[in-house]
Amino acid sequence: MSKETKRPAKQESFVGNVMKYSVATYLGFLISGAALIIKGILPPDAYGVPATFMAYTMSLMNLGMLGLDQALLRFYHEPARGVSGRQMFLACVKLSVLVMVLAGAVASVFFAPPLAVAFGLGQGGTALVPFLFLNAALYMLVRYINVLLRLENDVRAYTVQTLWMNACLNLIYLLPGFFTSNTWAFIAAALAGFGGVAIAFWFRALRLARAEPAPSEDAPAAGSDTAPEADSRPVPRGLAADAGIYRTFLPYGIALAPAAILTPLYRSLCLSFLATASGAAAQGLFEFAYTLAQLVTTVQAGFSTYWGPYVYAHYRTEQERIGRIHDLLNFLVFGFFCCLIMFEDIIFLIFPAKSACLRFFPIMMLSSVFAILIEGTVYGNAIARRPHHDTIGVALGVAVNFGMCAWLVPLYNVTGAAVAVAAANAAMFLYRTVTGQYYYRTIPNYGRTISGFLLALAATVAGVILYDHFILKFVSVGAILFVYCTLYRPQLRKLWQLAMGILRKFRPQT
Repeated sequence: MSKETKRPAKQESFVGNVMKYSVATYLGFLISGAALIIKGILPPDAYGVPATFMAYTMSLMNLGMLGLDQALLRFYHEPARGVSGRQMFLACVKLSVLVMVLAGAVASVFFAPPLAVAFGLGQGGTALVPFLFLNAALYMLVRYINVLLRLENDVRAYTVQTLWMNACLNLIYLLPGFFTSNTWAFIAAALAGFGGVAIAFWFRALRLARAEPAPSEDAPAAGSDTAPEADSRPVPRGLAADAGIYRTFLPYGIALAPAAILTPLYRSLCLSFLATASGAAAQGLFEFAYTLAQLVTTVQAGFSTYWGPYVYAHYRTEQERIGRIHDLLNFLVFGFFCCLIMFEDIIFLIFPAKSACLRFFPIMMLSSVFAILIEGTVYGNAIARRPHHDTIGVALGVAVNFGMCAWLVPLYNVTGAAVAVAAANAAMFLYRTVTGQYYYRTIPNYGRTISGFLLALAATVAGVILYDHFILKFVSVGAILFVYCTLYRPQLRKLWQLAMGILRKFRPQT
């Protein structure tokens, strides 16, 4: 059979797998939409501190993980001799729990007051610090379970658990706002949410992880055709017994850990500076705009979840295809970005109390665009085992964010914070993309990609300058979108063919 006749089946398999892992994202969009509506209804000062609490939860969660979740993703299907992927999962969890307990105890006993100020937790924030670490620990367990379910291809459980995790992170903690403005009520809801999902799925994950005995030193690696059959006998292993796993995982994970810890700081630092300069109301406005800007990630769907393992498995044989998908992602994201700028006024007609966000909202969306598109450009660093470049890129972004916040937030309040987070994501994107492409090229046409970025920047400028002139903004951004579609004609044609193929598949046969 020729390659031409095989290609449609391969494409169908790829699209089908992406769509399977997109279900959680599309349903999660409804959760994020509900959270956005609640933030639009509640006064911004009511949820400003709780939103900051949740933002720092993500950084502290990654502190406890030490990058081991990324190491698990990288090596789960290529385990070291003598261990299995599931045993590596348990080893990672044990070490991370120990790290989180020690970090939380030290921070709560010796550094709670300065941390409360640095985190922008407001008056009485010192008492929140122990619960911040507890919330991060629960989120860490939930994240590990999520990674295991993904690696084991348990799509149904993965989808349910991802939705629950999304609800905990974005929605559940906001619900007390309908009844009270007491910060402790929000924190209690956050702890209850993460605690519930951790309890519900942990024992399932533990049974799954213990269902495979440790292979002998001479046994084939897990996943090979001659691997031994699993049985149900648990294999107890302590930290000392897992030393071999840590020797493999820790160098790789720790090199990535700073990037994972620092990335959420782009949002968190802005909230901290706003707390100092303007208070909880400014934090709430920024958080509303930030949540709304995440709508751009809808077009990403389950792409990130499926794409990383796919690239690692096929980068030697599918480079051309990986490049085509990069162009498709660019086209989808930039196109949706332009449409959001064109119609953003409608959103703020629904939430008139948040209309102050209109001036800087395009900048916030551009920040999200950088965060999405980096998925298609940076895997060369991981493939070449140069994760320090990712860390340097993220650290550069945090440094830019800190400097821009210190300079612009006192002068321009929330608009300054929006510029700071966009500049941070741009700096990170540029560094990590340049280094990633050096080791493994995923951009087929640099000229087209750079032109697309310049058009996106032009759309942002038009949206900011013409924010109070709907017709002029609509026409200007619409013209930019037309030029962009002309630039990406092959990708537009490909998407059209794909859409028609899906419609023909579901069309009733006559």
